[in-house]
Amino acid sequence: MSGHDLQAAVAMSTLRSMLRGLAVDRSEPPGDVLRRLDRASHTLSPGATATCLYALARAGADGTVDLRYSAAGHLPPLLTTREGDTRYLDAGRGLLIGLEPDHPRSSVTDRLPPRSTLLLYTDGLIERRGESLDEGMARLRRHTAATARAPLDVFCDELTIKFGADAADDIALLALRPGPGPHP
Repeated sequence: MSGHDLQAAVAMSTLRSMLRGLAVDRSEPPGDVLRRLDRASHTLSPGATATCLYALARAGADGTVDLRYSAAGHLPPLLTTREGDTRYLDAGRGLLIGLEPDHPRSSVTDRLPPRSTLLLYTDGLIERRGESLDEGMARLRRHTAATARAPLDVFCDELTIKFGADAADDIALLALRPGPGPHP
């Protein structure tokens, strides 16, 4: 939803509740869940738009995590390996919620290696006045690469400190780090 007032907060809370209700009782691919959410949102709040990223993580016995996800206009998750290699997981992207409720949505699976870090974040983390989104995304990649081996709480704190000081929008982030993998 656009805006940062009470009405926008209530609308986002309603959307989150609808998503939970749609996802809780079925084992559907994330793209199907988002398509159902889009239809529900269009019916209950015609003309409203929002971004959303819906993901399911399943741990494997080998220390990897399979991430199955779909995005509706949301910024792509950033994967940073322990070695500092980074890439955006953007294969599951699609239209914002509220634009075309019957538009098919994809579901994508990416394997997260052991000790890598998956970062989900809001646009407030990287958007800066007078700077392109690509510049902000490149800056985020550089910073996560430099802190790839830091403990997860330090990794998140460093992002908040580095990017929060000059942010004009609110920041939320969620990080996932698969364990070390199987022991020989």
